[in-house]
Amino acid sequence: MLRPLLLLCACASAKIGTTSRAAPVRPLTSDEPKQSWRQQLNDALPHVQVRIAPLTHLKVRKNIEWLRTRLSIGADYSTQRGLWKLQYAWEDTFIGGRMVLKGTELQLHKAWVLTLGTAANLAATLRLRAALDLRNMRTSCRFGFRTESQGAINIVDGVDLVKRLPLDGQDGHAKLEVKLRVAFPQPDLNVENFGDEGNVYVGMGELEIDVDEMNLCLDW
Repeated sequence: MLRPLLLLCACASAKIGTTSRAAPVRPLTSDEPKQSWRQQLNDALPHVQVRIAPLTHLKVRKNIEWLRTRLSIGADYSTQRGLWKLQYAWEDTFIGGRMVLKGTELQLHKAWVLTLGTAANLAATLRLRAALDLRNMRTSCRFGFRTESQGAINIVDGVDLVKRLPLDGQDGHAKLEVKLRVAFPQPDLNVENFGDEGNVYVGMGELEIDVDEMNLCLDW
């Protein structure tokens, strides 16, 4: 007789069989998981800031290949200043050197960068300067050797990129040259402590893209 009475008191205190007053959990709709995933991805990725205020030029070039060399002559027209500027470049296709005509002397310049040993940040620059005096046909040659440290690329300050996009096919004569500078965001690491628990938050800045030049290049 005592055991059923104790069981009845326990059920009454536990409110077994009574209706629950808790609010029912609303089932998630089909769009909510997608929105949550997109929001998390948007918070994790850095925002992109693009500034477009380029200088524009018209570059006209004529390329002539002769005796294992390539001569490029032409002119650049600045649309902002309204001025033409003559340009020329003479390259050696055998070793990839740069040829310059100074007065009566024809000069060839070439530089090689060599890594020294196992040190990744130590390199040597070997410079070659060969000259031919067109007046008396005398030749001269000079080598230079210098060691220098190779610093890491600062991607936070920005990296210069140049891309040429063909406008009339891969073998065409018209190309759009785009010069831009890309600065990668610097991560911001924050540590917050709440009692015995600690949370680490990683924030990202903005990915900055500056379009510096947009040039129309015509080559023949």
